[in-house]
Amino acid sequence: MSKPATDFNDPINLQVMWNRLIFIADQADNVLGKTAFSPIVRENHDYVTVLLDSKGRALAQCTWSIPVFITSLPAAAQNYFLPKFPADKLEEGDVLATNDPEIGTGHLPDVTMITPIFKDGKVVAYAGSIAHLPDIGGAPLHSEASDIYEEGIRFPIIKLLKAGVPNQDVFDIIEASVRLPTEVRGDLESMIAANNVMGRELVKFLDEYGLDDVEGLATAIHSRSEAQTRKAIREWPNGSYAAEVLLDGYDVDVTLKASVIIKDDSIHVDYTGTSDQVLHSINCRTNYRYAHSVYALKCLLDPETPNNEGCIVPITDEAPLGCILNPQHWTAGNSRNLIGHVIPSLIFKALEGVVPEKVMGDSGGAPIWAANCVGQRNDGTQYGSVQNFHGGQGARAELDGLDTLSFPSNCKVTAIEMFEVAVPVLTERKELIADSGGAGKHRGGLGQRVVLRNLGKNPMNIYLASERVRHPCFGVVEGQSGSAGKVMKDGKPHFPKGKVVLKTGQRLEVETPGGGGWGPASDRSSALIEQDLSENLITAKAAKEIYGYSGPIAAAAE
Repeated sequence: MSKPATDFNDPINLQVMWNRLIFIADQADNVLGKTAFSPIVRENHDYVTVLLDSKGRALAQCTWSIPVFITSLPAAAQNYFLPKFPADKLEEGDVLATNDPEIGTGHLPDVTMITPIFKDGKVVAYAGSIAHLPDIGGAPLHSEASDIYEEGIRFPIIKLLKAGVPNQDVFDIIEASVRLPTEVRGDLESMIAANNVMGRELVKFLDEYGLDDVEGLATAIHSRSEAQTRKAIREWPNGSYAAEVLLDGYDVDVTLKASVIIKDDSIHVDYTGTSDQVLHSINCRTNYRYAHSVYALKCLLDPETPNNEGCIVPITDEAPLGCILNPQHWTAGNSRNLIGHVIPSLIFKALEGVVPEKVMGDSGGAPIWAANCVGQRNDGTQYGSVQNFHGGQGARAELDGLDTLSFPSNCKVTAIEMFEVAVPVLTERKELIADSGGAGKHRGGLGQRVVLRNLGKNPMNIYLASERVRHPCFGVVEGQSGSAGKVMKDGKPHFPKGKVVLKTGQRLEVETPGGGGWGPASDRSSALIEQDLSENLITAKAAKEIYGYSGPIAAAAE
C-alpha cells in the first residue's frame, strides 16, 4: 500500500521535514569534523556541509556554518559543476571536486566537493561540502604572492571518484604537490565520507515520506523563504545608501565603497569606487564577495529563518572588473578574507541611518587574524598548522560586543594543547586587552594579546594574515573606534603581514583589534561601567576620561 501524498502546504509538516533535512546536513558535519586529519578542519571547523536539490540550489545546511561557504557552494554547483557534468554524465559513486578560486570560495586551499545522490537510478539531489585543506603547495598560505600561480596547485572540476573507485592519478598528483600529504588526503577522504552520509540519509528520508525526489519540497521551502525576505525588504524605505571603509591593505591603503540600493522588494549592492586589484594575495573574487553581501543583509533582514536558496534570490551585487572585489583571473587571493570579511561592516555602515537598531559596530574579528606556522621538526619531518586569533566583536543596540569572536566567519580556534602538539611552539600568553573595545552606549568587544615562542631547534616560518593595524574598527550610531592591532617580534614592532622568522627561543606577539562601539559613550549606564571596572575590562583612567565616570569603583581602582 503506497503512502499518501505529502502535504507541503501544512506548515507543521513542512517544518518537521525541513528540520530533518538540516539534521541530515548536521550528521555529515559531525562525520567530517570527527574524521578529519588536520587541525584547521578538525579543531577550527573551517568547513561546511550543504544539501542541494537536483538543480544545485541550497536546500539545507549544517547548523554550524561558515557564511561564505554556504553561498559559494550552490553558486559553484549551478554555474560550473552541473553545466560541466550534467546528470546524464554521472553515475552512482561519482565524486566531483575542484579548488579553482573562480569556481569556489576565492582561494586555493578550499576544496569544493559535490556528490550526486541517486534514487531509483535518477539524480535527485546533491551532497556538497567545502573544507580548508592544511596545505595546497606553492608558497605557504600568506599575503605575499604576486599571482595565483605562486599560491599552490590548482585543479579543475574533476571526478575524484569514478563510480566509487578513487581516481588514484589525481590523488597522487595532489599528494606530491603538498607539504602534508597524509593530512590533505585524510581531509579529502573525510569530505567524501560526509557527502556519502548526506546521500544515504536523504534516500532514507525520501523512502520514509514516500517521495520520489525533493522537487516539491524544495519549491515549498524556497518560495516561503524568498517571500519572507522580500517582505522584510519592503519594510525598508526605497533609496540608495552609501558608505566607505579604509583598510591597511598590504603596503598601501585599500578603500572599499558600497551603495546599497533598495527598490521595493529587492536589494542591489554596487561596489563602484572600490580600490583596484593589487599584486598581493588579498584580492577578493566574485563568489566570496557576493556571499558576504548576502550574509550582511540576511543578518539585518531576517536572521531567524534557516538559510537556503530562497533567502538570497532578492539580493544581487556587482563590482567593476579589475577592482579588488572583482579581480582578473590571474590575481593572487589566498588571503582574500583580509578584504572580504570587512564587507558586512561596510554594509552595516551604509544602512546605519536606515536600521540603526539592527546594525553592529565594526568587528576586530573582521578579518580573522591567522598565523600559519611552517617548518621542520628536529627529526627533519615537515610540520604546518594555522592558528586563528580573533578580535573583539562590534557592539549592538542592546548588547556589548563579545570578546575575541570570529565574525563574519564562524571559525573556532585550535585548542592550545592541540596546536602545541602540531607545532613546536609554546603559547606563553593569551589574555584580553583592557580598554581595547570601542566606547559607546554599548562597548565593543575586547581584542586579545597572544605570545608564541619557538621551541624547536630549527627556525619557524610564521606567515601572518592581519588587518586593522593602521585603521582601527569604527563604531556606529556615534560609537567610538576600538583599539588598533599590533604585531611585535621579541618586543619590537614588525611588519604585520607576510613572513616572520622565529629562531629558537624567539617570540611573536600579536594584539588583535577591539570592536567598535554602538551609541554615544555618554549614554553608557554607570552599572555597566562599574561591571567593566570590576572585571578589569576597562581601566579607571578610561572610565573617567572617556565615560566621565568618577564613582567609588573607579576611585578604588586608581
